[in-house]
Amino acid sequence: MKNKNLLKITFSIILVAVLAVCNVFAASKTIELGFAGNSGKYIANTHYSKLYLKSGKQVYCLEAGKTPTENVTATLVNNSSRLSGGLKYILKNGYPEKKFTGDNDLDFYITQTAVWLYLDEVTGSHNIGEGIRSTGSDPHGLRTHINKLLNEGLAHRNDSLQPVSPELNITTKNSKMIITEGYYLSDSIAVSTNNQSATVALKNIPNNTKIVKQDNTEFIYSKEFTVNNNETFKVKIPTSSVLDSTSNIKIEASTTAADYQIYEYQPPRSDMQNVVLLEKENKKATKELTLSIENSIVTIVKVDTKTKQPLAGATLVLKDSNGKEITKWVSTINGHVIKNLANGDYTIEEISAPKGYILNHNVAKFTVSESKKELKVLFENAPKNVVVNINKVDKETNAPLAGAVLIVKKNNQEIARFTTTTSSYVLTDLEDGTYTVEELSAPAGYIKSNEIRTFVIDDEHLSHQITIANSKEVIVPDTDSASSLLLFLLGISIIGAGLGFVYKNGKQA
Repeated sequence: MKNKNLLKITFSIILVAVLAVCNVFAASKTIELGFAGNSGKYIANTHYSKLYLKSGKQVYCLEAGKTPTENVTATLVNNSSRLSGGLKYILKNGYPEKKFTGDNDLDFYITQTAVWLYLDEVTGSHNIGEGIRSTGSDPHGLRTHINKLLNEGLAHRNDSLQPVSPELNITTKNSKMIITEGYYLSDSIAVSTNNQSATVALKNIPNNTKIVKQDNTEFIYSKEFTVNNNETFKVKIPTSSVLDSTSNIKIEASTTAADYQIYEYQPPRSDMQNVVLLEKENKKATKELTLSIENSIVTIVKVDTKTKQPLAGATLVLKDSNGKEITKWVSTINGHVIKNLANGDYTIEEISAPKGYILNHNVAKFTVSESKKELKVLFENAPKNVVVNINKVDKETNAPLAGAVLIVKKNNQEIARFTTTTSSYVLTDLEDGTYTVEELSAPAGYIKSNEIRTFVIDDEHLSHQITIANSKEVIVPDTDSASSLLLFLLGISIIGAGLGFVYKNGKQA
């Protein structure tokens, strides 16, 4: 049992050590130091060695009394006891990260002095004498900057050396976008961070999407934009740009903060100074927020009442619950699709019916709600059964007459021309309007009728029986001709009688 516990403890120690080493060895195991220069003599007429990597990066000396470290390879010191949160604070708030006087050499001098004073205070080392501390000359007034940086470092001496990642959050009270005056509008979106600002990028967005800033100014989104800590904004999307019944908009907020870590390096010779290196790394935090667009899709189809087949040509209008017209369209056989209607009650009214159909005076109603986003509405029309029978008859006997030529007109435009038979002439599929029937020529033996018959086709008058009567012709004798004939016959009779008389008398003689 003891062996198992010992094994567990040993494993834990090894694991911690491995983690520590992994954490430490985020930095290079070695660094290459280059030429060491000297600073000016600013306090107590004393100068410092200025140490650099061969790359030119500034490093700081940890041991003032030793030989400057230059042109050598230094090795990383694992688990250094000299490194602490306060030293990290001094380096990341000292030169070259920050400036005090605007003079690089003076700023280096301030930072190096603060490093040694801090180590003397915390570790008990003796890097700085009284001359530099207080009694020596300070013609540039550097001690004010040094003491301020030192005291701030001491206040942070217990800070963790572990990297601090930026904090970020993006929130909204309602992730569902609401339709307002032709736009989907989000609730206010807040971005909070422990950094000064964050960058916001939108993904999967329709065209002409707008950003409404906290001061209510707007701009069309084209690329990522910056918001300050705790600043809010809204997303505004034209309903006409939303194509799918359900869409999700991704909002990604990100912030980048400088993360610092310090490492101690030891040169190959013991008489040389150990150095401390400040490494700066930008750490990024990212958070996403999803906005949902629950877009309604209503398909309206005009159909034949009996066959249920789609009809084209009807003019329809959509109104909201207040009677306000939303849209108007002419039906097609594919149906009419209306998107992005807000939740509520709606009506559809017919303004004009398809050709050959009766106007539907009823109102179709439907409701869009959270549970009803995709709807299909059928609006029916009954076909017009237009039948117009035209008959030609004898006025006296009412018997059908053949041979008359009739013409049917609408707005003085000829619709039909036909010759009557003993059966009715039938017209169907007439459009709404006022029509006339008149006779061009009468049947043989009959007088032409000058009567013009009018009839109307509409939803209330679909059938008509039109009858046009003709009178027979009456034959009147010619009196002049009859008198001549009578005189002629009388003359013949007289002559015949005279000849008979002559013949008879001659025979007697």
